[in-house]
Amino acid sequence: MIYSKFLAIPLAIGISLTFTACGGGGGGGGDNNSTPAAVSSKVTSSSSSIVSSSSSSTAMSVSSSSAAVAQNCQVDGKSWPVCNQNQSGWAFENGSYCIATSFCPANRTNLPTIAGRDTPVDASATTKTRAVYTYLRSIQGKYTLTGQQDLTWKDAIDMADRVYKDTGKYPALMGYDFMNYGMTASWAEGVKQTDEAIAYANKGGLVTFSWHWRDPSKLNTSDVNNAQFYTKDTAFQIPVKDGALDSTSAAYTHINNGIDLIAAELKKLNDAGVTVLWRPLHEASGNNGDGWFWWGRTRTDGVPQSFAQILLWRHVYDRLVNYHGLHNLLWVWNGQNAAWFPGDDVVDVMSHDIYDGNDNKTYKSQLSTYTQARKYSAEAKLIALSENSYIPDPDKIATDGAWWLWFMTWNDGNFNEVTLESTTHKDNFWSGEYYNTSAHKSKVYNHANMITLDELPKF
Repeated sequence: MIYSKFLAIPLAIGISLTFTACGGGGGGGGDNNSTPAAVSSKVTSSSSSIVSSSSSSTAMSVSSSSAAVAQNCQVDGKSWPVCNQNQSGWAFENGSYCIATSFCPANRTNLPTIAGRDTPVDASATTKTRAVYTYLRSIQGKYTLTGQQDLTWKDAIDMADRVYKDTGKYPALMGYDFMNYGMTASWAEGVKQTDEAIAYANKGGLVTFSWHWRDPSKLNTSDVNNAQFYTKDTAFQIPVKDGALDSTSAAYTHINNGIDLIAAELKKLNDAGVTVLWRPLHEASGNNGDGWFWWGRTRTDGVPQSFAQILLWRHVYDRLVNYHGLHNLLWVWNGQNAAWFPGDDVVDVMSHDIYDGNDNKTYKSQLSTYTQARKYSAEAKLIALSENSYIPDPDKIATDGAWWLWFMTWNDGNFNEVTLESTTHKDNFWSGEYYNTSAHKSKVYNHANMITLDELPKF
């Protein structure tokens, strides 16, 4: 999501921010396996709609042998040499970067050829996390979880209650954000997100976290103007040297400090028995490879920004899972570009954010983007709509086969400072009727294909 510079309030969206590209083909979803015993009555058995076989890609490799061949691949507006065929993704060969032919976006036009995994990518995932994953696989292609993003910077506003007031139902999935953790400014609300997530999970809900990761070198600062996450507001970039993260750099230390800060919050969630659909480094590629967050910034040092993001993603995964021993996470990748995909072995769910300025309340299923997202990986992945303005019409989802695993309507950024009331306004993605009419919201939350809080199983 895009925010204003100073107070972390979402900017009005008057143009399309769909992140879409050419797609096509039929729908279908992820794989459907066994469901927990207490599963909702909405879930019935059916066969998988994505199956096949082959080997998975790892999205990166480093080699000192064999030079890049005289071919090129267009990535993020630049031409990169193509590696030898034995490479599986980005590589660093003989002092330069190259990309495998099979990993080149122009060649990633087919749907996955490998069946989705029966278990999370973390082999040590907790019993509950495995149960949640199994449940998610069981509903992919048949149902969609209703989702609502919390208002990170105003603790007094409860977006779940707003959904209930308008529809008589609570969302199955609530979204939270670690954006203001590590800030010491007096205005920095949003540091109750962990507690709020635990409370919602205790009601039986599922939770997802993103992280608007402020400049890692400014951790624990009170100067909000100097602790931003946009490329235009910070010079911080991922430290890369010779095809790997530069572990000797100050930036590397800053990155680890930031990860460790959030690890403490994720541990609180783990200790409370909460499984987190974890979506770090979101919107990495921005729009058409022009990343607006520092983890996707355009570089001038010869390092592909997509490769740098892959290195960082895999480092975040390794530090949280292996160093901190956090096994309550399902990993949701939101890079939105084939060349940025970090590997089948570190991603459970593929996701896209869609702010479609051209929808005009037609509530499209967004089939083309759904199909595009399915093509990023070699293995079939669960596919989610991780942020949205307009909520896709449930009937169109079913008719088109664009079976988003969940949707996540953004929050209300415009409200009366005294009454906290929100009305129709372009910054209010739930309240009012700027994006979703009252009739549409009621239809969505009371539709047979939409799962709400009261219909979730006990994990």
